[in-house]
Amino acid sequence: MKKQLYLISGMGADERMFRYLQFPPEYDVHYLPWLKPQPNEPFTDYAARMAAGITTEGPVSLLGLSFGGMISLEIARQRPVEKVILISTIKNTRERPAYFNLVRRFRLYRLNSRWMFRQRTFVVQFYMTAKTPEEAALLKDYLRNSDFDFMYWAIRTVIHWENEELHSAVVHIHGSKDHTFPLKYVKPDYTINGGGHFMIMNQADEINRILSREL
Repeated sequence: MKKQLYLISGMGADERMFRYLQFPPEYDVHYLPWLKPQPNEPFTDYAARMAAGITTEGPVSLLGLSFGGMISLEIARQRPVEKVILISTIKNTRERPAYFNLVRRFRLYRLNSRWMFRQRTFVVQFYMTAKTPEEAALLKDYLRNSDFDFMYWAIRTVIHWENEELHSAVVHIHGSKDHTFPLKYVKPDYTINGGGHFMIMNQADEINRILSREL
């Protein structure tokens, strides 16, 4: 029987983020799409609804990118999971960047009006570090099609996320030039030299070598 691997993309992104990843042949690979959050839905409740998309029997492994990594860790608390692969994310409260505390303390996320949402391109491009025309085009598509209500809920959820509990089998891969979650706050198992928040696409070969060892 094949092993089961479920992928969860970053905030507002989709399965295209994983197009350059390669997985061992003994895995069946599935993608868990984002769901529309309920108003003020707790993170645990949202993760439970995401976990309901896992339809295969027995233990599974999860691979979460950015915000998808946080969802993966929450799902791993709610159901049997063999391994959690984290890419370009944080895994506990201690790894939260300092600027998160400022945004949280002064509730700056409330400034995320619909007008500001439409003007966010420059900020997002800085934090994502898209390096190629393909990445820039994909990012532009995500920005054009992203939902304000989902993004507002997700940003508020990330800013308030608290986690001290880790699954026993977590593998954390991070980039040395990640602007969203700076490396100085993060303690990964693997560091991709020069990797930004988009390294899953532009440095996929290095990530694939790690996946071949860890899966």
